[in-house]
Amino acid sequence: MDTTLIEKQLRKMNDFEQKYSGTLDHPRHYSHLEDSELTFSANVQAPDNIVPVDYFFKPEQNVVFLKHPRYIKFTEHRHSFIEMNYVFSGTCTQYINGKEVVLNEGDLCLLDTNVLHGIESASENDIIINIMIRTSYFDSALLQRLSGNDLLTDFFVNAIYQQKKDSRYIIFPKGQNNRLREFIIQALGEYFQPQLCSNEAINSYMILIFTELLRIYNSYSKNKEEPTFKKAIISEILSFMEQNYQAMTLEQTAEKFHFHPNHLTRLLKTNLGKTFIELSHQLKIKNACTLLENTDLNIDQIANKVGYTNITFFYKSFKKIHGVTPAEYRNKSNESATIL
Repeated sequence: MDTTLIEKQLRKMNDFEQKYSGTLDHPRHYSHLEDSELTFSANVQAPDNIVPVDYFFKPEQNVVFLKHPRYIKFTEHRHSFIEMNYVFSGTCTQYINGKEVVLNEGDLCLLDTNVLHGIESASENDIIINIMIRTSYFDSALLQRLSGNDLLTDFFVNAIYQQKKDSRYIIFPKGQNNRLREFIIQALGEYFQPQLCSNEAINSYMILIFTELLRIYNSYSKNKEEPTFKKAIISEILSFMEQNYQAMTLEQTAEKFHFHPNHLTRLLKTNLGKTFIELSHQLKIKNACTLLENTDLNIDQIANKVGYTNITFFYKSFKKIHGVTPAEYRNKSNESATIL
């Protein structure tokens, strides 16, 4: 779909918006809204104001795109899925856990499940795109593919929801370029005018969207106060560990980033809940699994290749993480491949 055409469609008032365009003050509970194609119908029974997944999502859908309807004030409610609100133009005023949050053009808000939030009425120029994501897709199919970096992905999720009990949302300010906007527009085009392989195209654009969010997050963090700055440093440390997992040591890594080893240990434990040694074993065992699944190297060779000099310790570490020996893991992997 042409970008100009997408913007034209987003700005066009549909029947629902025309009905309420005479005033910007039509506070209504979501279950009383009348257009089921845009929002929740009167027939939805949502206990505790929690909107169920199956109301928006068809069984085969993992991601749903909607233009947020203007001229309507959405009272507080919760979702049983991940939601992103992207401000295409204008502004968006939300109340998240009772706190006023104002988003400007180009900003994006990522909301976890069950976060209590409401949205003020949007005016004609306030175009907000809602992107709703199943938690299963967000947790596995999407984030596990992000940059191919498991540690960095874990950190990204943890950074977003580090204060999970209190806020469970994060604001991504407008980036220095228009890549996020472009990716969202292209994903919209695939969603509203599906073609051959549109689902795969949407999956690819979602990876690009989250990659760009990660870059925005890191760039923004570096300009903030010390606690947030440390998060950006940790992401660099994790990226370094991912690339040098075979032979890296705590001392070498600490020296690389100009930390005392004890300080680096505390930094990782505080932010990730794991020590340097635990993260190191996680990386080595992950790569050992790849070799067990895809090569004919014997187990001793694999242990040496991923950085273990003590074979007994390799066996112990592997079983601690996977609950089986390397040989048992390889046999199960081969059996699965044979069945497929």
